[in-house]
Amino acid sequence: MDIQYMIEIFPQFLSVIPITILIVVLSAVFGLLLSIPVAAIRIRKIPVLSQLMGAYISFTRSTPILLQLFLFFFGLPVLLQLIGFDITNIGAITAAVACLIFFNGAYMSEVLRPAYLAIDKGQHEAAESLGYTPFQKMKRVVIPQMAPIALPGLGNAMIHLIHDSSLVFAIGVVDIMGMATIMSGDTFGMKQVEVFLTVALIYWGISMVSEQIIRLLERRKKRVLRKTGYELKEEEAGYSV
Repeated sequence: MDIQYMIEIFPQFLSVIPITILIVVLSAVFGLLLSIPVAAIRIRKIPVLSQLMGAYISFTRSTPILLQLFLFFFGLPVLLQLIGFDITNIGAITAAVACLIFFNGAYMSEVLRPAYLAIDKGQHEAAESLGYTPFQKMKRVVIPQMAPIALPGLGNAMIHLIHDSSLVFAIGVVDIMGMATIMSGDTFGMKQVEVFLTVALIYWGISMVSEQIIRLLERRKKRVLRKTGYELKEEEAGYSV
């Protein structure tokens, strides 16, 4: 094991870590935004749309994320060209982000939907009896109770997203794994252990930072739950990478 080599190559990974973080952050934010209407359609059981969202969720959960990356990067431009949209020049990073948004939108919607349904119907009735508009009910009653319940699932989704982002090198993105593949090739495979162990330590560090952020939100969650009187189940209470 050449520890000195691991130290020498570490600065090269620092130059591509922002690419990984950019992909993860954009995918997490827009994936969450996508998951909200998907969950709303499923909760309200809107005819046709609800079935379509069910098929969308089933597809994303039943096919490997690597396959979805290939479909977005190679297949989507071909399909859109058939109906007059030319995105053949789409970049690898754009395709990767779009794919991860698509994937996480479905995943997160299945976190938000049960969180919403966990709120007692009496809470909705109480808000309506007070004359709250739908927006006021969501802002003052539903979201403050729903967010803490959904947080562990969203935290897990974030960690899965970090792991899934390691596959985007397969479509040409030079992120952490992409850089590792290049380095491994440059050394003709002689330093593979050192390269990939360095990559593992970097991903570990990123996941640990994410965990600390989630734990911070967890502490705030507990304060909210104490105010609302909601009893957190044992399996919902803990979170760890």
